Amino acid sequence: MTEDDSARREFVFGLFLATVLAPLLAGLTTFAAILGVHLTREAAHRLRAARREKPPEPESPHLVAQRPFRHAGHRHARRALSTRRPGGVLH
Repeated sequence: MTEDDSARREFVFGLFLATVLAPLLAGLTTFAAILGVHLTREAAHRLRAARREKPPEPESPHLVAQRPFRHAGHRHARRALSTRRPGGVLH
């Protein structure tokens, strides 16, 4: 293969990219953008409709009894289950 053949092949490949692949990719990108806008509008419409049709929430019930008073000294009244120290160290 001579240097002229190599240059010709590179030129033909570049011409192919410029005339076929570039417009094809641009068209696919445009199609994806249009599809995305359409799907976004549909989703927004459905969200607005669901928000309008949402039934009113019932009022929260009032608590009749107060919670029992919790003494500060009784927070950790749980007994240890074992007298062994953690980590398996024997003393």
